Amino acid sequence: MIIGILTLARRELSATQFIRLAEPFGLSPTNVKSHLTRMVAEGTLKREGPARLATHQPSAEQMVVINGIEERLNLAPNETWDESWLLLVLQLPRNRSERERLRSALWFDGFRPISPDGFVRPAWPSAWAEMRVFEYTKRVPGLCIRGSFLKPVRDFASLYDLDGLDREAGRLAAAIARRTAKAKSPRTAFVERMKVGGSVARLIGHAPRLPESLWGQRRGIFKMIEAFRQFEARIAPKADRFVEDTIKGGGVVD
Repeated sequence: MIIGILTLARRELSATQFIRLAEPFGLSPTNVKSHLTRMVAEGTLKREGPARLATHQPSAEQMVVINGIEERLNLAPNETWDESWLLLVLQLPRNRSERERLRSALWFDGFRPISPDGFVRPAWPSAWAEMRVFEYTKRVPGLCIRGSFLKPVRDFASLYDLDGLDREAGRLAAAIARRTAKAKSPRTAFVERMKVGGSVARLIGHAPRLPESLWGQRRGIFKMIEAFRQFEARIAPKADRFVEDTIKGGGVVD
């Protein structure tokens, strides 16, 4: 919810502003402050300024996730996939938490494990995929090879659980389409937008950027994206009004 609020606000926020924006969901000021402190400590948020006037924004690592989700909700690039893959082999950190964070980031970017230290994904979009490889090899020693598999290691539809993602996305698309623009006030529009946006973000986070040819006849993801766009067009203006009015409320909550 904290990240969702920041994403919709599109600016740094103080604790007071977070508290006001979280109030419609029943979160207490103490609860919000506790989460902010924890998220700063774990590196999800970055805090700047004196204690009572400090503002919060997503960390660089969290921005990769936010931008990645937004990119997936846009139309797929026109670039044609040449059917090549990236095989990324890394020397994983010995520290368990660092290792899990790295694996989580790889998973989000669509690199799927085929061995304890080997990960693959389509080399598409080409420039973006190679940029992500360079970022990972800055973090830990590794190498990457681009090419085609002589014999697939696994069924790649299963590797990405495309059938499961397609079914879940289809159900979510239908659920979004049923949510009529019943939000009569900016406040209820904001709540609806947070709920639907959260559901879409969670699902699209498991659906990495893949060339359309790999999806084949599976259209669930594309239907979900279109349903969400239509929902956003209806609900965003009122929800944005609530965000702006709430942020301008001012004051410091002790």
